[in-house]
Amino acid sequence: MEVFYEHDSDDRLIAKKDALELNNWIVQLVGNGNELEILINIAKKLSNGGDLGSQLNELAMENKLHLGVFYRYKNSMVNLHECEDMECDIYYINKHEEYRNLYASILESFHKLKEELYTMILVEL
Repeated sequence: MEVFYEHDSDDRLIAKKDALELNNWIVQLVGNGNELEILINIAKKLSNGGDLGSQLNELAMENKLHLGVFYRYKNSMVNLHECEDMECDIYYINKHEEYRNLYASILESFHKLKEELYTMILVEL
């Protein structure tokens, strides 16, 4: 876990916070991938789960692609320490916001499909 110090500069604190947040996103996406595999298997067992199973498969592929995007972003964060002016800092702050929005979109899609699957299960019970 990253430690925050009083003597850290503002930009260093932001970088540490963003790195922690990114690590949390990655852990969540890995977990989503594992859960999607289970949900795909559940959808296969439902009489009317074919279309939803396809959507879950597609989401699982997207999840893997996005996970790769987040890993590449994590590797690029070392460049953040090379910033020497506010313009560079702002660029990385805006990039992080783009990734935060992407992450929120991924979670929204994941939760929507899970809700559809659970509703389908309830109908079949």
